[in-house]
Amino acid sequence: MAMIQSTNFDVKAFGKNVTIPNADIAKIMYYIDCVCTVIDYNDREIQRYRNYSNWANMSDAEDRLIFILALALSPDELENKVFFNSPQLCPNSNNQFYEIGQIKNQLLIVQSLFIGGQQRNVKKIMAYKSAWMQTFYLQPMRNLAFRFSPEGQRQEAARRAMLSQACVIS
Repeated sequence: MAMIQSTNFDVKAFGKNVTIPNADIAKIMYYIDCVCTVIDYNDREIQRYRNYSNWANMSDAEDRLIFILALALSPDELENKVFFNSPQLCPNSNNQFYEIGQIKNQLLIVQSLFIGGQQRNVKKIMAYKSAWMQTFYLQPMRNLAFRFSPEGQRQEAARRAMLSQACVIS
């Protein structure tokens, strides 16, 4: 269990500014990349699903897999363990990463956690503002859940049929 003990933080943040494409699957891939940054989750298979710049090259089946992976890596499993809703720790952005070794008595952090039935070591933590979680997990997951629902599938089929009729070349 993690807990903030003080508002005075003597830490060195790390990270870089990134541009995330405005697509639900790209946002979820970025979320997965953030998860893999803070925990030891470097399985070869997951690398492709972290590359949010490559989101448009994902197939529908891979999009579903990314959605399912994001469900398994839910913030509910990470909150107050490696993800902290702490706006004061990310004053100039919506999220900020920190090296664990640089945190001095302000946070009590777990050393490992179980994800997908496997124990994963905690490498770093990430502080975020609520807007970050809304933008890069909650809203895209709602949109993708609809996309993969029967109603969403019917709407997509109708949209594709309409497009194919509109593009008749004689």
